[in-house]
Amino acid sequence: MIRWATTTLGVLAITVAAGTGCSQAPSAATEEDPILRKTGTTSNWSYKGLMPELESPKLTVSLSGHTVHVTGLLPASFSAQGLPYYARTEPSGGRTLVHLAYPIATVDPNGTLESGLNTRNPEPFSYQVCGGDNFKASNRIGNFGGFPFIEYVCDHEDADGRVRGGIAFHGPITSSEAEGSEYWFLKRGPVSHACNRMLGEHVLELAHVIGFDRNSGVNPPVKVIKEFDTFQGKTLDVDYPSTNWTRPSGAYVFPIWQAVMKRSDGSIGLQFPRWACETSRCASMPANAYDSKTGAKL
Repeated sequence: MIRWATTTLGVLAITVAAGTGCSQAPSAATEEDPILRKTGTTSNWSYKGLMPELESPKLTVSLSGHTVHVTGLLPASFSAQGLPYYARTEPSGGRTLVHLAYPIATVDPNGTLESGLNTRNPEPFSYQVCGGDNFKASNRIGNFGGFPFIEYVCDHEDADGRVRGGIAFHGPITSSEAEGSEYWFLKRGPVSHACNRMLGEHVLELAHVIGFDRNSGVNPPVKVIKEFDTFQGKTLDVDYPSTNWTRPSGAYVFPIWQAVMKRSDGSIGLQFPRWACETSRCASMPANAYDSKTGAKL
């Protein structure tokens, strides 16, 4: 069952399956609207949001918290006043350090691979982005949908000698029907084969802020930790529901953004449709329904 829950930002969130939602009616349906509709085996997506490419980006994956925490220096030419509401900043050596956090999927402990081996998370270790594809096509392994596939485990030998590779941040894999069409959504929690699934719009933004969409040869560090991540001395979480998991009390909860979301009645609503779109449709996207600086509904 899907229910609505009020978040600390006054935005609504679905407590199962999809994430942050809103009560605003969607604009009249056209062939171009709404956006993160599941299409064919691949698509070409563009990120049009406010985040700039960060300098010296670093990523931390929390296996317990189902989060990826991104930090990086704000370019000197970019004002912190131009950042969206979900970014957090702090001074760092005369510069501005930016913090972002996104929901992810982690491994289903009862899953198996085609080889018959049990699935398992990447072991806690300091990796780095090591390959991937900006437009990963769906195939017999998964519905990648043309979103970025940002690989960070390439031929890594685990402590027990098992060599692993192909573990990445990528699109959500799963979809759900709304208003007669299929839309991408993220099932956050222990559900994947090893990779970290993300909302389509989030992996587009991640690829942009680390420079992967400009140069897929970038290799920022990715630290995988078993425990919860922290921010300002508190457990870090994000405002998105999770499967078989409960948020620790007193957590610091990062807000998130979505381009399109699913309501409890099965209809769709728009939040930031101009920020993530199929490239051929970007010019015809409807206006954003939320304020980019406050997260409040317009």
